[in-house]
Amino acid sequence: MGSNNKFNRVILFTAIIFFLAFAQHACSNNEKSSEDTVTSDTSTEKGNVQLNKQANGHQVIVYYFYGNFRCATCRRIEQLTREAVSENFGDELSSGAVEMQVINVDEPQNNHFARDYQLVTRSVVISDMVNGKETQWKNLQKVWELVHQQKAFKDYIRDEVRSYLS
Repeated sequence: MGSNNKFNRVILFTAIIFFLAFAQHACSNNEKSSEDTVTSDTSTEKGNVQLNKQANGHQVIVYYFYGNFRCATCRRIEQLTREAVSENFGDELSSGAVEMQVINVDEPQNNHFARDYQLVTRSVVISDMVNGKETQWKNLQKVWELVHQQKAFKDYIRDEVRSYLS
């Protein structure tokens, strides 16, 4: 009976190892999304690009920050954020008043964003830019709560972006 118990533990341990390896593989992806938008390396460069896009000097940037390891939930947050922005702010995207940027903060040139926005996980951040200078920003932490409620998620993104446009 004792050797059978040891055998069961070995099987259980092996199953856990395989599960963890599978989970890590499923959640990791080192490829960039083909839909990624322009990623700026410095805030100065970011400000110069925005001044050229927006005549009155005001722009709202919606950032989605991700890392090298991307689980299904992280991908869904990116997808729903993209959809919310494009569905609600098409004219503003065309004029440059709103911009969406998807940035891998695990890349060395982008890890300053983690410090700048005090990121502890994958996040959606809205930044209000006036004449190339950031005047305010907000980390939309409720995206994690709303990720499985598509309408509520998109409404949340829409309302937060709209509040920065007014």
